[in-house]
Amino acid sequence: MLNTDGNSKYFNGGVRGIIVHRVNASTYRAFERNCSFQPNEACATVGVHVSTLFMEDSCCGSTFNFNGDPTGGPAWRPLRQYQTILSGNELTITDEVVD
Repeated sequence: MLNTDGNSKYFNGGVRGIIVHRVNASTYRAFERNCSFQPNEACATVGVHVSTLFMEDSCCGSTFNFNGDPTGGPAWRPLRQYQTILSGNELTITDEVVD
């Protein structure tokens, strides 16, 4: 599942789902899958690129790094990131937005 650094997984939640990315054994990041560029468009959904090196919205062509920052395309705002709390083997994702 998320037992290797650099792995990502999709979960239900948020507006269009959540991408959880494992940075290392103690750091996980959770991002809203709703693209920050024209978020009301029906296809504005971010996913992990097949290369697993970045995230992308294939609708508008925006790309994002695993800090949530835009790296290409028309998006200029970062993805919404949610607070994660790791306690033992349990990862909690809260609705608190990380700035």
